[in-house]
Amino acid sequence: CSRWSVVLLLAAATPLRAEAPITLEVDASRVGKKILHARLTIPAKPGRLTLVYPKWIPGDHGPTGPITDLVDVKIAAGGKRVAWERDPEDMFAFHCDVPDGADALEVSLSYLPPTTKDNLFSTPMSSAKLAVINWNHVLLYPKGVKIQEVQCRASLRLPAGWKFGTALPNGKSAEQLTTCLLYTSPSPRDR
Repeated sequence: CSRWSVVLLLAAATPLRAEAPITLEVDASRVGKKILHARLTIPAKPGRLTLVYPKWIPGDHGPTGPITDLVDVKIAAGGKRVAWERDPEDMFAFHCDVPDGADALEVSLSYLPPTTKDNLFSTPMSSAKLAVINWNHVLLYPKGVKIQEVQCRASLRLPAGWKFGTALPNGKSAEQLTTCLLYTSPSPRDR
């Protein structure tokens, strides 16, 4: 297990090579300033691809994924920008065309954690000294594959001097970097 790796089983995704995991690198070094950055590498084949943001969050009783707090989404392949568009009916879906010759998409995005408690699903999750990091807040994944068929290597970079605690089994932990085993669940229509 490298310092950037962890297994993450994902819900509903497009057919991927089983041996090619998604990589998710989360930079929480500015979480005290209410911002998380993420970089994902998503294996893909040339052609039309739909990426989705987690809509159905375990323990919630509706489609409560905080899509309104997701900003600055950029998609590229081989270092060249790939145009994308929102689905006109499902704001959690992003459509793009993977260019010929590409075997992965590089996605960067940011998440702006809530600063006030507006309702049950938008509770502040960070301060200058404490943060609750929900992996599903910084994740896009291909639509259409069974949850058991997708793996992800995930990592988390913490602010300088921070320590971490988790109930999840840990991978390696280095200075300001840790890895954990993660899971998401499928939407009700994928069950």
